Amino acid sequence: MAAFGLSQLVSTRPPSGRSVLPGRFLRRLLRASVLWVVTLMLIAVAAQAARMSVPYESWMGGYLGSQKIGYMSFKIDEADFDGISGYRIASVLNSRLKILDADLTQIVNTVVYTDADFNPLKEDFNMSSGGKKTSVKATFEPDAVDCVVSGETGGTNVRVPIPAGARLVGDMVFGLLDTTLEIGKQYSVHYFNPLTLAVDELKVKVKGKEKIVSAGREVETYVLFNSTPMGDLTIWQEADGSVVQAKAVMGIVFKREPKEEAMAGMGAGEQEDFATLTSVKPNRKIPNPRQLRSLGVVMTGITDAEFLISDSRQSASFVGAKPGSVRYKIRAEEFRAEKSISRPVTDPQFSEHLTSSPYLDFDKQAVAAKSAEIVGDEKSAYRGAQKIRAWVYDNMVTRADIGIARSASDVLESREGVCRDYAILFGALARAAGIPCKVVSGVLYTQDAFYYHSWVECYVGEWVPFDATLPTDFVDATHVKMAEGDATSMFSLSKVIGGLKADVRTFH
Repeated sequence: MAAFGLSQLVSTRPPSGRSVLPGRFLRRLLRASVLWVVTLMLIAVAAQAARMSVPYESWMGGYLGSQKIGYMSFKIDEADFDGISGYRIASVLNSRLKILDADLTQIVNTVVYTDADFNPLKEDFNMSSGGKKTSVKATFEPDAVDCVVSGETGGTNVRVPIPAGARLVGDMVFGLLDTTLEIGKQYSVHYFNPLTLAVDELKVKVKGKEKIVSAGREVETYVLFNSTPMGDLTIWQEADGSVVQAKAVMGIVFKREPKEEAMAGMGAGEQEDFATLTSVKPNRKIPNPRQLRSLGVVMTGITDAEFLISDSRQSASFVGAKPGSVRYKIRAEEFRAEKSISRPVTDPQFSEHLTSSPYLDFDKQAVAAKSAEIVGDEKSAYRGAQKIRAWVYDNMVTRADIGIARSASDVLESREGVCRDYAILFGALARAAGIPCKVVSGVLYTQDAFYYHSWVECYVGEWVPFDATLPTDFVDATHVKMAEGDATSMFSLSKVIGGLKADVRTFH
C-alpha cells in the first residue's frame, strides 16, 4: 500500500518520499501524445515525395527551443499484404522530456500496409514508456476499422465506423493526394487515429511559399497549415513533397536532418521542466485552493466550443461574440449521502457511462472482482463511489515516467501511474459496480499555477466529482472541467496545452 499525504499544495508522496503534484499528472500523458500527433502530421505531408520515389526514407530532429527532445523517422517500401501489392509505411518517434525531475521517454512505432493506391489495409501501432506498453492492431474494412487494443493483461476488440463518403488514407501518410500544390487550396481526407480509436478528419491548407535555411542551404518551400481534432501544425515542404520543417503547439519544432544528427544529443544538457513550462500562470494567487468553494476565471486561448461544458457545478461561455476567451464559474459543494440513489443503476439514459471500453475495461475478470471486493454489499451509489476513491488513493503509487494511455486492467495490475491512470482505474471500478462514471479532464490550481489534470464524475442522484489523487471526497472549485466522457476524451486537451492564459476574477 502506497503512503500518501496532503499538504496545502496537494502533494502525494511516492515511496521515495519526494513530493509529486497530482495536478501535473495529465500533462505527462498529453505531452507524449502531442509529439505523437506531430509525427503523424509530418508523415502526412511527405506524401508526394513518397509517390515520386520509393523506397523513401527521412529523418527529423525534434526541438523545444535549443533543447533536443527527440527524433522521428519514416520509411516507405513496396510490399505485399495478403497477396495485395502495395506499400509498407513504417514510422518511429522517440521523445525524451524532463517532467518534475523525472525522465519521461516515449517510443512509438507504427507500421501501415496499403494497396497500390495507398488505401490502408492493416496497421500496427505500438507505444511504450516507463516499461509499459500499449498496442493497437487495426484491419480496414469498407465501412469500419476493426481493432484490438492490447496491454499487459490482454486485449479488447472494438469496431470503429468509417463516416459515409470519407476518403480514408493510411496512417495519414498520403494526406495530400494531388501531385501539384496550389496556393490557397484546401485538402480534406480522413485517417484512423489509434490513440483515440476514432476516424478523424485532416484538413490541409496551402498558405503560400517561403524560403528557409535547411542543412546550411536555403530552400524554397510551400507553407501548409494542417488541422486535426487533436491540434494544428504548420509544415514547410519542398515542391517534391520533402518535409523541411514542422512547428506544433508549445513551440515544438521538427527539422530535417541526416540520420546520425537526428538521433544524436536527445535529452543532453540542462532541460527546462516541461510541466512548469506549460503550466497556466494566473494573474493572482489563490490561497488555500483545496478548500475553495467558488471560482470565477477567464481562460484565454480557447476557440473551440467543445470546451464550453456547463452543468449544475460549472458554467462556461465565450467572453464577447468572438471565440478566444472562456468565462468559467465553478461552485463546489459536498454531496449529502442521504440523497444518493441505489446501485446498480439500470436506467438506459446512463448506458454510455456504464459500458466497458478498451481503456475502462471492467469486463476483465480482475477489474470486476476488485470492484466487488471494494464496494461489497454497499447499496448506496455515493457510498460505493467513496469506497472506490479511498481504495484507489490508498493503493496507487505515483510514477511520473509513464507517458502512455493504459487500460484499467493494466493499471490495476501495476497499481502505479499518474492522474490519468487514477481516473481510468476509478472509472472502470465504478462502472463495474453499476455506478455511472465518466472521465473528466481540465486544469487544477496548485503551487501558484493551473496544471492539466484528470479526475472522474459519478452519477449518484446527480453528477458528483471524485478525485482519487486527493485524500478526501470534496473536490474543490479550482478543478475546471474542459473535457468529459470515455478515457479518450482527455486527448482533446492537446489542442490548448501550452497556449492558455488565466485571469482569476473571483474566488471564495
